[in-house]
Amino acid sequence: MAFLAGSPLLDVLLLLAGPITAIPLLLFAGAVTRLPLSSLGFVQYVSPSMQFLLAVLVYGEPFSATQAGAFGLIWLALVVFAAHTLRRGASEPVMEP
Repeated sequence: MAFLAGSPLLDVLLLLAGPITAIPLLLFAGAVTRLPLSSLGFVQYVSPSMQFLLAVLVYGEPFSATQAGAFGLIWLALVVFAAHTLRRGASEPVMEP
């Protein structure tokens, strides 16, 4: 009910909200088809981790020892996975779809 009820600037912003949201999602979908799933899985941990660090370091969110342990274990698992992937990649040929 906000369309045509407010300022013209608000109407333009409402019209652009869909494409502004859809374009990055379409670009992401296009990029995903070009990446190996192992790389994509690793990248999916970077964004939430950066958001978490921003919340703790910049905005002062509370951070307990339990949360630090969980965060450390998640990244330890990622390091083990990355090391295994690199080691496997050096010894086995990569199969292209």
